[in-house]
Amino acid sequence: MQVTKEFDFDSFIDRENTESLKWDARERRGYPETVLPMWVADMDHRTAPAVVRALHERVAHGIFGYTSPDASYFEAVASWQSRRFGWEVDPMSIVAAGGVIPALTHAVRAFTEPGDGVVIEEPVYYPFRSIVENNGRTAVNAPLVRNGQGRYIRDLAVLEATFVASGARTMILCNPHNPVGRVWTREELLGLADLAAKLDVLVLADEIHADLTYPGIRTTPFSSLPGMSNRTVTFTSPSKSFNLAGLQLANIVVPDRKRRQDFIRESNAAGYSEPNALGLAACRAAYNEGEEWLDAFREHMAENLEFLAAALEGIDGIELVKPEGTYLPWLDCRKLIHNLGIEAGELDEFMVNEADLWLDDGAIFGDEGLGYTRINIACPRSTLKEAVDRLRRAVEAQSVSDEPTSAPATATFETAAFETASIDSEASAGSEAPDDSGATADSASPTDAEAPGDPQEASQTRQDEDAERAERDS
Repeated sequence: MQVTKEFDFDSFIDRENTESLKWDARERRGYPETVLPMWVADMDHRTAPAVVRALHERVAHGIFGYTSPDASYFEAVASWQSRRFGWEVDPMSIVAAGGVIPALTHAVRAFTEPGDGVVIEEPVYYPFRSIVENNGRTAVNAPLVRNGQGRYIRDLAVLEATFVASGARTMILCNPHNPVGRVWTREELLGLADLAAKLDVLVLADEIHADLTYPGIRTTPFSSLPGMSNRTVTFTSPSKSFNLAGLQLANIVVPDRKRRQDFIRESNAAGYSEPNALGLAACRAAYNEGEEWLDAFREHMAENLEFLAAALEGIDGIELVKPEGTYLPWLDCRKLIHNLGIEAGELDEFMVNEADLWLDDGAIFGDEGLGYTRINIACPRSTLKEAVDRLRRAVEAQSVSDEPTSAPATATFETAAFETASIDSEASAGSEAPDDSGATADSASPTDAEAPGDPQEASQTRQDEDAERAERDS
C-alpha cells in the first residue's frame, strides 16, 4: 500500500503541554515522564488540512456566539453516510450533540426508566456500563465469546435468554466493536435485527468507529437494515475518524419522530442546547473535503497493523486478535501472564513498570477482558516501533530473571529516533496548513490451569481511575 504523499503520518508531533489527556495525564497518574502513552482513542496525527483551513477561517471571523447548525450542515452529515456506507439518512432526523458519550447518556435517560435493564456485550467500551449504572439503570451483560478460530462472535441464543431473563428492552450495540475490533457482518446484524423485532428491543448503535475499517471491510449501519430504522438510534461523530475529540461534537440519527423529540427534551433537561461552533465548522469540512485524507489515514492504519502483527510474532506470549476495524488492536496476553508467573490483575503494572508503556488494561472493559490489553496504533511508525521494542525488551528481561526488573525497560523516552522525528515535524509544520457460527471452546487460549486469576483480583483502584477518565473520552 502507498499512502498519499500529500499527507504526513510519519512525523512525530510533540503533544506535551497541550493539555492532552493522552500525554499530559501521566503526572496525575503518578507515572514517570518516560512512559509512552498508547491508550486513549485519539490520534498522534494532525487532522485533515481541509479541517485546519476551515477552523482558521472560522477563528479569523472572531465571533463565537451561540450557534445553530443550518441545513447545509445536516446535508453534509447525511451525504457522508450515503457516500461511505450507502445509508440514506433524512437530514431532518439528525440531531447535533456534544459528543457520543453525553448523547448516549441522554438516550438512556430518555428511552428507559430507573431500574430498567440495558444489555451490553462485554468486553466493551467501558463507559457503556457506567452510563447505565450511574443513571440508575441496570447493566445486563450478554458477553461476546471467541470461537475456535479466536474470532469474537455473539451467541444469539444467549442474547435472547438474557433479554428474556432480565426483561430488558434496550441494547447498546458497538459497531465496529471496541475493543475487540469486530465489524459485524450484514448477516450477523440481520440475526440481531430479527431478535430486536421479535422482542421489541430498541438498539442504541454506537457507530463512532464506522469509518475506520481495514481493506475489504465496510461497516453496515444497523439502522439501514430492513425494518430497523424506527427501532434504532445511531450515534456518529467525526471525532475518531478525523481526530476531533476535543471539539466535542456528535451527530445522532433518530428517524422516529417521537423518539427524536424525547431525545431532544432529555438533552435540554441536562442543560445541553447549542453545539460547539468550531466543532460544526470542523465536521462540515471533514465530511465535505476530508475524504482523501481519511482514505490515506486508513492506508497508514492498515500498514501499522501489519507492522504490529509481524513484530508481535517475535514476542512470546502475546497474540494479536486481528481487528476488522478501529485503530485500537486488542492483544491477548494470557499466555504472557502465565509465562511471567504474575496475576492477571498485575498485567497493567508490568506494562507501566517494566515495559514503560501506558496501554488500556483489558479488565476495564469487563471481566471478559481480564488478561488482555488494548493498544493505539494511530501514531507514526516510529512511535509504534518504539512501543514494540519496549515490550520485547521487557518480556525478554523477565524471561532471563526470576526477579522482576526494578528499572523501566527504557531509560528515557527521548530516543534519537524521536528527537529526529520531532525536528522533522517542526520543520514541516506548515506543510499541512491551507493549500458466524456458534461458539466453541477457544482452542488458542491457555488451559484452565494456565488461565488468569479471578477477575476480582484486578486492581480496583486503577479501574476506578480509568472509568473516571473514560467518561471524558467521547
